[in-house]
Amino acid sequence: MSRILFFYVLRSFAVPALICLFGLCALTLLFMSFDLIGAFFDEASVVTARVAVDFLWGTLSMYLEWLLPAVFLLATLYTMWQFCRHSELIAMRAGGIGLGVIVAPILLTALVAAGLSFANTELVKPVAATRALLIKDSDFKQTGRDPMPAGFAAPGNDHAWSIGRMDLADIETLRDVRVTFMRPDGSMQVTYEAPEARWVDGTWWLQGGVTCLYYDELNRLEPARTRRLPNQPLVRATETPRQILAQNFDAALASFADRKANRKTREQSGMTTEQKNEDSYATYNHFAAPFAIVLVTLFAIPAGIASGRQSVFRGILLAIGLFIGYYALTFAAMFLSNNDIVKPALAVALPCIVFAVVSVALFRKLP
Repeated sequence: MSRILFFYVLRSFAVPALICLFGLCALTLLFMSFDLIGAFFDEASVVTARVAVDFLWGTLSMYLEWLLPAVFLLATLYTMWQFCRHSELIAMRAGGIGLGVIVAPILLTALVAAGLSFANTELVKPVAATRALLIKDSDFKQTGRDPMPAGFAAPGNDHAWSIGRMDLADIETLRDVRVTFMRPDGSMQVTYEAPEARWVDGTWWLQGGVTCLYYDELNRLEPARTRRLPNQPLVRATETPRQILAQNFDAALASFADRKANRKTREQSGMTTEQKNEDSYATYNHFAAPFAIVLVTLFAIPAGIASGRQSVFRGILLAIGLFIGYYALTFAAMFLSNNDIVKPALAVALPCIVFAVVSVALFRKLP
């Protein structure tokens, strides 16, 4: 019986959830496609089917963590309202089935969606969204997959990279590189030029023919000391490919590993308290944001039951008010954290704690 009930509730919830998901995604893509449509009429643009897919998919990956809570809010409200409208909820409860058993499929689906949302922010969004932004920033004159120039300034100005081409699909291989090492007094010591640099077993290797240019204390080139080598390890260059990547692309799109690498580099260079708070809040929120799907579902369940028992309008207003209140409190907590009024960890946890308590209180009021 419980298995039949589980799949019945799951199916009753999945249908409106999928409709809401496809509908909201379609509206988002339709809104973003105006730029794409305009590019079709520009002779200088390089819009192809692949570019269009990369742009739309990358754009969607940026907004997915905002769309999913809205999907679960609407789908949960509708499902619970339907159960109440057809007296199914009353029948289930009269049969001795607890509310927790009834809503378990919905909450389990919310947990799965939260996991998928986190996987998107970790594995998909860093590359897909970056490609979409590269396409848009170039007015559709680049494909988003073209290797791009990049650079890296090591903490303490010990050395600096100039990179002719860096490919998002292979960040462990850099093309047309120039790495300059400095003396403690800030003068140039040696510059290595090579067509390729590879990250191998924790060390950067310059390959394809390396030119070594040496300078005196006055930054004057010493031609007599110029050397050419087939390969050269950069033992002093300890930065990882992710650290170089994090310095060249939008940190808001970065995965946790990229954020960690970027934080390490910035701390060595020196960070203000405000910068540390902003970075810490963004990192903690990176993990907490998917939890919003579960939290929204929790308070949408009693709101949906209220809409079925009393008035639809009242339940919808309650759910939307809580939804807006959650994000309003989230932005307020972020402001307090960034201004060093509240610790970043507490600022991230505060909206979750407050609305978890609200959800419990709403559940307790149910008959």
